[in-house]
Amino acid sequence: MGEAVRRRIDALLDAAERGESSLVPPGEKDRKALLRRGLELTQPLSGQFVRRGTWRRLNPAERSLWIMRGLAARHPDWRFCEASAAVAYGLPVTWGLLTHVWVTAGRGSHDKSVPGVIRRCVSDPEGPALAQGLPVTSLWRTVFDCLVAFPPPDALAVVDRALRLSQASAHQVVDYLCSAHRGRRGVRGAMRVAALADARAESGGESIARWTMLEAGFEPPELQVWIEDPVEPGTWFRVDFLWLLPDGSVIIGEMDGRQKTERPELMGGRSAVRVLQDERLRESHLSALRPAVVRFGYDVARDPVLLGSLLDSFGVPRRSGDPTDPPPFTTRRAELMQLGGWRVLATELVAA
Repeated sequence: MGEAVRRRIDALLDAAERGESSLVPPGEKDRKALLRRGLELTQPLSGQFVRRGTWRRLNPAERSLWIMRGLAARHPDWRFCEASAAVAYGLPVTWGLLTHVWVTAGRGSHDKSVPGVIRRCVSDPEGPALAQGLPVTSLWRTVFDCLVAFPPPDALAVVDRALRLSQASAHQVVDYLCSAHRGRRGVRGAMRVAALADARAESGGESIARWTMLEAGFEPPELQVWIEDPVEPGTWFRVDFLWLLPDGSVIIGEMDGRQKTERPELMGGRSAVRVLQDERLRESHLSALRPAVVRFGYDVARDPVLLGSLLDSFGVPRRSGDPTDPPPFTTRRAELMQLGGWRVLATELVAA
């Protein structure tokens, strides 16, 4: 390969990386030159190229976005849908579900099928939207598609985050599903999951854990409860889950996951090391209140048997009736509560 050609290919790869996109070569000569680079490059989809070292540093959600940007450059009439659109919106999609790219092609499109790409026929009255510069289905059409296509715990993670982004309520989502998608396949299951949605969930893992708790028959926990630091009064920290027992005692649930040291919005400008140090200090101060604290990771959070056994051992109460029915509460209001020696800024659940 001549030096001029090498420089041109490097410039194309550099430009694609700056745009956080895979490279779709503009011509046949460039494609052949890229193929001659051999093991230096990888092809996430046929006809797309990325430097291998760069590709290794990307997580599956980031890889999906790079592939989508490459496809959008070649197929401007395509709109991304389902899991692909969810990733573009920043909704938490379990990485194991990102096996393909999902698109809805424009009417009259005669594009050949592309390996790794699944076409969907999608009716979206809300019209096209843009997310991270990518053409996608509307937010709520995307949520509906994920509610129908995903396993329930993964679907709950999507709709929880959508509520947080949109400031909508679970009731509004259920009303939308009932009015816009009544009679469609999967809508009843989608409504059942959406009724459990809660914008307070801070991560996809917490949403999945909450579904597993409900599926296993436990009382729904309060989410993201603020507790005053007993060592430094006036300082507050949050716990992921909290159950208040009839005798006034408290059980705290904490979800351990990578997101707390990877997501910038959860790190607050801190390094991963500082996040872990602060977490240890927080737990040390929390221990002064002598609560029961149950910690679990992602694998346990997905397993009703393992998580159920763990929560039972800590005395988390179970509920009667269908465990995945929505809790019988309609409104919440913030309230400063005194729980024994605790000062807790929680949300009081008001009976319907």
